[in-house]
Parts: sequence; C-alpha cells; structure tokens
Amino acid sequence: MSGKRSFFTFLKNNKKKMTVLALLAVCAGGYIGAAGSGDEAVENDIPLHDGDVLVDSLNVSEEEGKKGSPDESELVTSDDVAELENSDTYFQELRATLDMDRNKIISMLTDSESSSSGRSEKEEAAAEKMRLLGYMEQEKTVETLIKNKGLPEAFVVITESGVNVTVNTDELDQSMVTKICDIVMRETGRKASEIVIQDVS
Repeated sequence: MSGKRSFFTFLKNNKKKMTVLALLAVCAGGYIGAAGSGDEAVENDIPLHDGDVLVDSLNVSEEEGKKGSPDESELVTSDDVAELENSDTYFQELRATLDMDRNKIISMLTDSESSSSGRSEKEEAAAEKMRLLGYMEQEKTVETLIKNKGLPEAFVVITESGVNVTVNTDELDQSMVTKICDIVMRETGRKASEIVIQDVS
C-alpha cells in the first residue's frame, strides 16, 4: 500500500515533469505515426552498409550522364503538376506540424523554468529548450542550403540520435545523396552513420 502511495506522491510532486514527458511521448508518437503512414509495407531486414552513408539503395539510380539531349523537355500533365504541388504542400504541412509541436513543448518548458523552485529543474528546462531551438534552426538552415544547391526540396528532422532527410524526389542518385550528406555533416557536425537520406516514395 505504501508503494502505491509513494508513487502517487511522486506524481503529485512532479506534475510538470510528468506533463512534459507525456507531451514529448505524444509528439514523438504522432511524428512517427505521420512519418510511417506513407508506406505501409516496410521491410524488416535492413541491409548492412559501410558506414559512409545510409541510403535507401533500392531507389538510388546511377547519375544520368549521356541519356537524351539537354534540350529535350518532358511533357508535364495537369495530374503531374497537382501531384508536385501536393508533395510541396505535404512538406510544408509536416514542417508546420513539427514546429507547432515543438513550440508547445518550448512553451511548457518556459513555464516550467519560470515556476520551478529548484535550480536544477530550471537549468534542465532551459537546456532542453535551447536544444530544441538549436535543432529547429539547424533544420531550416540545412533545408535552405539543400534548396540553394539546386537540389529538390527536403524535409529535415534532427534528433538526439541522428538526422533524417526526406527528399522530394522519386529517385535519389549518388551525386544527390553525397551533396546532401555533405551539407548535413557540415551544418550539424554529425557523422555520416547518423544520417539517413530517403526519397518520398
């Protein structure tokens, strides 16, 4: 009986911490659910890699060097245009949702920081808030640099464990992957083994 009582006493004394942890868990679950909803069939066996760059190798094609002439134009139907617009909107919606969730967490951390009586709790909340703000700034910088290199739009998510880059293309070639990986490594200081680059398909 005293075990239950001490657990509830612990919960009562740490409401804000528990609320922040619960919100983080909900946000992480929501993001994972949204990110995983595009492809229902996921392969369970992950191929080994050499540690340089982890890429969806089944969808990587060789660079198209001498296929066709540079003056050839591709016919784009109205369906293709609508599909492209939807994928652009999809990336914008993902970014807005992630930023909104993080802003809620930052707001809660700010409230926790101002209302906490203990110095360590204030420092923890401030450190977590700064870490999230740093991730948000790095993500936007990497996305802008990728776009400025003439590469397709990308959605970048930085976490403690790594960087996930989803590129708005149906096929990734090795040159594109190398350029994106270089940008991410330079801006985030992460190793190539911590970076996952994938296409939207």
